[in-house]
Amino acid sequence: MKKSTILLILLILLVSTPLMARSFGYGFGYYGEEVVDGPERLSSGMEVSLAYRPWLLKYGNPSLLGKIALGTDQDKEWIVPYLQAGLNIELVRTTQHPFNFIAHNVVAYTPAVGFFYQLDPAREVSTFTVEASLLKLSQKDFWYEFLSPFISFNMEKGVVDSWGVNLVRYTYFIK
Repeated sequence: MKKSTILLILLILLVSTPLMARSFGYGFGYYGEEVVDGPERLSSGMEVSLAYRPWLLKYGNPSLLGKIALGTDQDKEWIVPYLQAGLNIELVRTTQHPFNFIAHNVVAYTPAVGFFYQLDPAREVSTFTVEASLLKLSQKDFWYEFLSPFISFNMEKGVVDSWGVNLVRYTYFIK
């Protein structure tokens, strides 16, 4: 009985520790996308995201992300071009980089890759998306990402479905 109580307390501490840090965040960004599988169409607009970052590891730091994009297509119609859920992995975290002039506080350079399940609700198409955030800067409470290209693959057809770029994305961590 005593052993199970101690194990339960340790489990609660392990689970709650990441939740006490600034782990949850929300973000806003601006994207541009071109759909190439099927009838070509362009869209651009705003992306809203939610992030969960349980750790601050120096190498291979994972985060969970959920995103929704809202924009206009080439006919100026309002659309939801994609919904995404997936994993973002910061490859390395370093403060020794040439981008320190961007902010007056110390920022870490944290290039990342993302792997997402993506749904296009208008076309009812599911894809696998890969994103590269090569110019990503991090502070305790913020992520700043610039010029992050992405490409989506239609896994049923085995072809590229769409590609695009997130021009800028700011993520603020609140809890």
